[in-house]
Amino acid sequence: MCDSDASLTELLLGHHSISDIGASALAEALKVNRTLTALELQNNSIGDAGASAVAVASKVNRTLLMLWLPFNSIGDAGASALAEALKVNRTLKMLVLSNNSIGEAGVQALRSSVRSGCELFVSAVAQHWLLH
Repeated sequence: MCDSDASLTELLLGHHSISDIGASALAEALKVNRTLTALELQNNSIGDAGASAVAVASKVNRTLLMLWLPFNSIGDAGASALAEALKVNRTLKMLVLSNNSIGEAGVQALRSSVRSGCELFVSAVAQHWLLH
């Protein structure tokens, strides 16, 4: 995901057991990448630390439009970090966080940060929210 690779626009890495360590490494690359528009990281055992690293990268990345993080282990802390990133990032249009461990506190943080034009799908326990 370097600046010189103008051809990479989608990275699909679901089901690879990336964990927080891999998510953090990807986040470092996201900070400097200028071509990636879609990143899919579903079912990778990513927890709050990995989600927080991706959130920090999302604050400076200006090309990512879609971020898929369903079926991981993200809780309220990771959701809150992503919510803070949404307040700064104006390019992300879709954030998928279904089937994680996000509770009401994380959902409230996400609700408060979602802006018009951004779709956010969150599933916590058996409840689903579509926030606009």
